[in-house]
Amino acid sequence: MTVDDLNALQAEFNRQAEKLSVALERSFDTYVEAKERAEWGLKRELPFDRIIVKAFSELFLEQDYSRFDRVSRRMLPGFFMALNMMLGQDLVAEYQEQCQLIVSTLREERGEAFDWEQVYVHPHAKALMLDAAVTIATYFSDYARRSGWFLELINSNLGSLEGAPREEAGWEMTPAGFKRFLDHLFRELRDELATDSGKLRLTKRHGADTCAKIFEILDTIET
Repeated sequence: MTVDDLNALQAEFNRQAEKLSVALERSFDTYVEAKERAEWGLKRELPFDRIIVKAFSELFLEQDYSRFDRVSRRMLPGFFMALNMMLGQDLVAEYQEQCQLIVSTLREERGEAFDWEQVYVHPHAKALMLDAAVTIATYFSDYARRSGWFLELINSNLGSLEGAPREEAGWEMTPAGFKRFLDHLFRELRDELATDSGKLRLTKRHGADTCAKIFEILDTIET
């Protein structure tokens, strides 16, 4: 091996190390962002986050800590990381912007009477949520593999125990808990597909092939 060969190898190593450094930096930034977004109701307003978490937040109220399908708020950092991956950061940013416009409009219209429940039931917000649910559902076409990936991501990035009941210390999301979470996340999507008018709207927006695929995926999740 010549000196030129060694120099070429060193240059290639440096290029790969730089790529790895960038990838690790992005992963760390995504992790930090997810941790911050886990405080969605406390630190700052991220309206799309609020809307999508609203779909399953009632599960956080479960007081039976012995349930194997219990879902904890500690899942949120991993969930937001998964959301960025499933939807893509650009689409998440677009949804945040559109939802912020909804919030701003309602605040201006309602003034002191503004309430977040008005945002959750706003037609545009519900349409955005359905669009997001369609994209997320298609991500689980290979359910066995994707559910394993999701559980690993959640359980490797659990939220803080600060202010949480001591029973939360041992919590991890189980396959049963994951199915329960998905059942709530996709509830409005199922309701939409249960009516002819809803199927027509989704077909016009996402195409017949996508809607047929969604039926198959939801059926797989339910079994």
